[in-house]
Amino acid sequence: MCYCVSGVFGVSAIEVFTPAEVFVENGTTVTLSCSFKSRELISSSSSVTWSFLPEGEAVAFTSIFYYTAGKQFPGSVPQFESRVEWAGDMNKKDASIRVIQMQFKDNGTFSCDVKNPPDIFGQMSFIKVRVLPSTHFCLKGSDITPWINSVELVNHSRACLG
Repeated sequence: MCYCVSGVFGVSAIEVFTPAEVFVENGTTVTLSCSFKSRELISSSSSVTWSFLPEGEAVAFTSIFYYTAGKQFPGSVPQFESRVEWAGDMNKKDASIRVIQMQFKDNGTFSCDVKNPPDIFGQMSFIKVRVLPSTHFCLKGSDITPWINSVELVNHSRACLG
């Protein structure tokens, strides 16, 4: 006779946090912040996956970066080749990355997913990234959402001084 019980015991949900939206200047480096809460101690089996969905597409996210056991692995998207690097500290519950030389084609949604076994259940977090023209321009007015329709780009030398 076998008394078998299946199920998951003692597993808590990991919580992952990112800003909802980030505006970044074309050609600059941005840190995409991601933090998390986990009841478990951070171990070498903890992992972070960053993925990207281009603006206007609804197919599926594609992995652009993976981090585990102190090692970083680039994803398979040529657009981000040699442009993404680890900026976090797992012991401080920081899973951030840096993206170098932001480009207009980087407009879209980035996702951060953290696993800290056995704390593996929970939702990934999403950041909407908007790449704006360089500092030769500035934003006039406070309403920049949706940015592509409502942002008024004004020549820096006339409107941004004072």
